[in-house]
Amino acid sequence: MTSIDTPSNGLSLRFEAEELDTNDKFQLNRKQRRDLGHLIITTSETERPITLFCNGLTVVGRGRNTVLQALRSGLFELVQSGKEDAGVIVLPSFTSPKKGQYNILSTSFPQYREVSISVLTETTHVLWREVLQPGRTYGLRLAEKAGEVFACYTDGLEGGAEVSPSAQKLPVHREGGGTYYFTVHDDPAPPKLFARLEMPSKAYLNGPDPFTLIIEYTTDSDEPFVFDKSRSPLSVTTLCTGANLHCIDQLIDCRDNDTGEKVEWGAVFVCYDYDPHPVFPDDGDYVEISANRPWRFECTLEELGNEKEYVRSMEGLKADRTYKAQVGGPSGFRRWQYGKKGDLLAGTREEKMKRWEVDMERLGYLDVEKIEEDLYFETVA
Repeated sequence: MTSIDTPSNGLSLRFEAEELDTNDKFQLNRKQRRDLGHLIITTSETERPITLFCNGLTVVGRGRNTVLQALRSGLFELVQSGKEDAGVIVLPSFTSPKKGQYNILSTSFPQYREVSISVLTETTHVLWREVLQPGRTYGLRLAEKAGEVFACYTDGLEGGAEVSPSAQKLPVHREGGGTYYFTVHDDPAPPKLFARLEMPSKAYLNGPDPFTLIIEYTTDSDEPFVFDKSRSPLSVTTLCTGANLHCIDQLIDCRDNDTGEKVEWGAVFVCYDYDPHPVFPDDGDYVEISANRPWRFECTLEELGNEKEYVRSMEGLKADRTYKAQVGGPSGFRRWQYGKKGDLLAGTREEKMKRWEVDMERLGYLDVEKIEEDLYFETVA
């Protein structure tokens, strides 16, 4: 329902904060794309679109706002939880000569229209480290008055974007909204994985020569660790039809070098009405890796004329073409821990499951960084 304070010819703003999960940690050393809540814009205008202007409103893509700009401009404010006399925590101010803007269409409903903009942040930004202290809890909220905010009818703007001195500025009311509370952690960043693609320079579509893709994974960690590759394109499940790969284009991004057209691979994971993966992954789905022990994943595509074309087939490639390829995925792994594979997978299945019940929020997400340039190969009939 619309607020009773929403101006009849203007806009109303409020911040709807996300509910904080007790296991959801604000990690200064982890690249976390955090959704902190939503900035809700309400209008009752039924005939003309309105454009909202304010410093700190940086819309990324469609309907997303970066919270640091909003804090530095005064649109949002940060307070330390539990300290009534602490006041607002001041960040280095920033006012852009070109104000952020967002267009709100008129509503066909007799009461109101609401537009939601996600409020996002990257937790490793240098400004967070300058302002936040690990172990403390902070609150983020919409400022009552600070930060310049106004609106204009969109059809009255010069060139559709610029605000002229004669433009009618509409009121923007700020509603009392929610506060997003978060506790800061500085657990160490997880190790990194680096992926590099290798492949032959020629692919024989009907010849005897195999075409083998190799993705070599390396890491910056001197200490060995083990990650779980199950439920990813790197997991090959042996079923009644043989060793099937989920889908080739989950491994590599492959495109025609002349047209840019993406290859539609014929090799797909057979459709099932049930989950073929075990409750706990097989030992073969765990990989041990360290700085001096890389891991190489291999996948050989078969010629077009094989009897099982759905199994790692080269269907999708055309003869006498040049293709460009790079690593396509996965982007990371959510389950891993330090140690040797023999130790971490010793004992019964129940003992393994208990050993792998670890706090992944504390360990962090294992990202994969692609380090190779595009590779090219030619197809031969």
